[in-house]
Amino acid sequence: MRTSHIFLIHSDSSGHRLSVDGNEIGTFATLKAAEEKAAHIARRFVPTATLRFELDFKWTLTDLEIRAATLEWESGEAAPSTNHQISPAADRIGPGINQRG
Repeated sequence: MRTSHIFLIHSDSSGHRLSVDGNEIGTFATLKAAEEKAAHIARRFVPTATLRFELDFKWTLTDLEIRAATLEWESGEAAPSTNHQISPAADRIGPGINQRG
């Protein structure tokens, strides 16, 4: 059975909001910080996991951009480098959340 988890970064003039499976993780001053936090969450479960965010939506009138990455895992198999189950509630508090720079 395949398990997948969606990482989203909503970027606008107020910051970069990271959510995993619809659960907000935090707001970051830079896109890089949000991507690094997402990678940190993924690596807590699969040490070699990597995420590649792709621009899914851009609205230039409000500078809104939405980027997404998916982490998948096939249960019953050894966890491959980019796949595993994520529990976002386990990592809601950490360095970089709600910081402005």
